[in-house]
Amino acid sequence: MFKDDNISILFCSYNGEKYIREQLDSIIEQTYRNWTLYISDDGSTDNTLNIINEYREKLPENKLVLLDGPQKGFAANFLSLMKKPDIQSSYYAFSDQDDIWLKTKLERAVNAIKDIEKSYNSQCILYGGRTRLINEKKEVIGHSSIFNCDLTLENALLQSFSGGNTMLFNDVLKKKIELLPEDISIVSHDWYLYIICSAFCGINIYDPEPQILYRQHSSNLVGSNLGLLSKIERFRRLYQGQFAEWNFINKQSLDFYYQEFPPAQQEVINYFYSCGSSNILRRIKGFKSAKVYRQSGFETFLFFLINIFNKLV
Repeated sequence: MFKDDNISILFCSYNGEKYIREQLDSIIEQTYRNWTLYISDDGSTDNTLNIINEYREKLPENKLVLLDGPQKGFAANFLSLMKKPDIQSSYYAFSDQDDIWLKTKLERAVNAIKDIEKSYNSQCILYGGRTRLINEKKEVIGHSSIFNCDLTLENALLQSFSGGNTMLFNDVLKKKIELLPEDISIVSHDWYLYIICSAFCGINIYDPEPQILYRQHSSNLVGSNLGLLSKIERFRRLYQGQFAEWNFINKQSLDFYYQEFPPAQQEVINYFYSCGSSNILRRIKGFKSAKVYRQSGFETFLFFLINIFNKLV
């Protein structure tokens, strides 16, 4: 265990001058004080860097560390932070540049993981939760979907259980990520962590009580995916083969770690990727044998249809 249970906050920025001050203020106001903020800027051309440096000068020395991002998109930027071996602490939290954290966000997450560590301190542990959605005026417009089904590899292969902006994870899980070769990319940092933690039989913790205000605006890289029209549009893209492309990317990292996974997890992965067969009967058997599911039964059925039409893997 690292001294004093420090948290490394992995923060990615890019042209975020409009909202970044509010997020930095919400981090500084956390009830859990033992953190270090690592900001990886992905080539901002607005006033973002000036704002970050302003905060860096106000904070104690080495409380805020500014780094250069790889400039290959948000997923690569977050992955670059996860893989840095010189960023070491007991726990790690992701932060977007345009959210607002409630004051108890870190404290609540750390306490949840600590409770699990009492019995599973050598396992990968990942905490995530629900979000409260706000508009550009900071008015509450809803909440992210609440999840009630088990958080397992069978679920992780089809969806993430929470946004990265809610997540906290332990050093055991980070050590796994550090080993990933440079030539392997990821689709999304939050979904990727859920898959890897689950594949290693780690513990996934879901908090139904929102601890962040997740801002919805036109510049969001990833939206909340709420509403019927949004879901229809996403399903249309998945049917056109987007999900198969994502699974191809995910498979590269799963192949890299494969020999370390327990046999039961290997079996799930094998059945799932047999859904890429040209034989429809084998695809159906693979889907049913893998027992994969979404948190919504209706969405699980839709993904079964995607599999029928050979668009899943």
